[in-house]
Amino acid sequence: MREADVKKIMALRKAGWTTDKIAVDMHLEKGIVDKAIADYQEEKSKKSGTDQEDKPQEPVKEVSFISITSDQLKDIYEKAAAIGAKEALKAFEQERKKEYGIRADRRLRNTKLLLRNYHMLKKHAENSVFGRTQMEESALEIMESMMTMYDNEVIIESIKRSATRTAVIVSHIETMFGLYAAYCDNSPNREVEARRYEVIWDMYMADCVMTAKEIAEKQNISVRSVYDDIKAATEKVSALIFGVDGLNVH
Repeated sequence: MREADVKKIMALRKAGWTTDKIAVDMHLEKGIVDKAIADYQEEKSKKSGTDQEDKPQEPVKEVSFISITSDQLKDIYEKAAAIGAKEALKAFEQERKKEYGIRADRRLRNTKLLLRNYHMLKKHAENSVFGRTQMEESALEIMESMMTMYDNEVIIESIKRSATRTAVIVSHIETMFGLYAAYCDNSPNREVEARRYEVIWDMYMADCVMTAKEIAEKQNISVRSVYDDIKAATEKVSALIFGVDGLNVH
């Protein structure tokens, strides 16, 4: 019988077909099918036996046993627990630092967003009518809600959704800039900090904001230095607006 026919017979047999059904399907006598199955199984058995004979015997490995006392076993458990706890705390600390870093980046991003939209928000608040009694949310509550949003347009729209919310944010920004001005005025490095305050004020807060090039000419510094000053100032303003938690402020 052809090898292909034998393979087909065995495939059908493994699939659960009876020899009668296989014989009918392949137009063979039942005895031929039975013989093909028997021959195949015999050949497979011989081959398996040969493989076992040819396979080199692995040397028997000696097994040794170590006897330890209950006190020694307890000591092992305690040391293992201590190591596990140390690694767990290390992983937790790394995760916490990572989370602080993420929050710091998000706060810095949101600070830049607020500064870029300061004049628009201020105009929106000034053109709306509201009473102080309407202010139900604090600035910090609104700031914290910003931390859960990732789309800039959504953040700004969430602030503009009510006149009171907008007024709270604008007032908070202006108050924090006042604190930043006091910080710069009392800084040991007063000259540099005062310049940084003027740079960020002219860029975002002034009635007539200026370009980086115009600020560079006003301060007699390079445009690159202007952006360096803005970066340093924004970090400190961000710490004031959102709180110092998780921010790397020097």
